Amino acid sequence: MSFDADQFLNASITTSNDTKLIPVPVGEYMSVIEKIAPRTWQSKDGTQSGVALDVFWLVEDQDVKQLLGRETISVKQGIMLDLTPQGALDMSKGKNIALGRLREAVNLNQAGQPFSFHQLPGQMARVSITHRIDGEETYTQVKGVAKA
Repeated sequence: MSFDADQFLNASITTSNDTKLIPVPVGEYMSVIEKIAPRTWQSKDGTQSGVALDVFWLVEDQDVKQLLGRETISVKQGIMLDLTPQGALDMSKGKNIALGRLREAVNLNQAGQPFSFHQLPGQMARVSITHRIDGEETYTQVKGVAKA
């Protein structure tokens, strides 16, 4: 595809853009992990910080795609990670429960079986969607995951 920046910037359009994204309806949907992205975070007051894993799921439901008028429906799951003082993933009892649930849902949580975060993209699970209301905006969020 050839792209002409000047032609693009000089183009005139007469239609308006949408200003609100229609959220994915509340429910459970078969979904595939598209990608993962670790990120650091810090509390607003600066007293806490850590690492989270963002998991981007592609919803594989034709009715939802038709309802929203989009061929690709991506939802994000944020998982706060517990780390050791040395910065490694904390594997002690009661730590990283949300990560354990994700790994269990995609059959990558067996003791003795090597696991790497790079194994997650392409894995399928049943994703539970809820809504979060912030003022006048409604946001889609992943409540949990279960085996497909």
